[in-house]
Amino acid sequence: MTPALKPWPYMAKRATKPPVPLDHGAIPWLLAAAVVTATPHASHLPLWLSLLVGSVLLWRTWLWHQNGSLPSRWPLGLLVVAGVAGIGWQFHSLFGRDSGVALLVFFMALKPMEMRTRRDSMVVVMLGFFLLLTHYLYSQSIPTGLWLLGATTLLTATLIRLHGGPQPVKTILRYAGLLLAQAVPFMLIAFLLFPRVSGPLWGL
Repeated sequence: MTPALKPWPYMAKRATKPPVPLDHGAIPWLLAAAVVTATPHASHLPLWLSLLVGSVLLWRTWLWHQNGSLPSRWPLGLLVVAGVAGIGWQFHSLFGRDSGVALLVFFMALKPMEMRTRRDSMVVVMLGFFLLLTHYLYSQSIPTGLWLLGATTLLTATLIRLHGGPQPVKTILRYAGLLLAQAVPFMLIAFLLFPRVSGPLWGL
């Protein structure tokens, strides 16, 4: 009789490793990142969606302040269905620039409602970075660039807070600024050497 195959030791260790719970003190950083990355889109989103996103983020902030339990999957599922249906009705499609950005903003507001582990919070941060790129589909002005630079600093600081634990706010922001400063040479190289092809497909 052939003996059963056993998993490699590192695979077994990885499979039994429990998820890292989300630090309660890191939640305000994540909520601030969601607000900063989503707020500029309010100028070209329908009013009802902006109000819905703001209400969900306020609800999550209240739950954090009261140390309350997160809602179950059923109300969140119904909210997702209603929001997606409303976006499809508003834009007559779920594909394209405007409807796609609206969905991203909507999901950015909903994801904090199910954050329980560090892995969940990483989804919020990565979505925030991606959402920043979509602002350039509407504006490439200097004020937009400055806002996105500040938002990038906040997202980087949120990563530091998630993985570095409780620290003074000034220390976290200073470290985030240092990391971004170290990236400036690479940014300049990419700006000067990266090809810029004209055309509607490249622009979109």
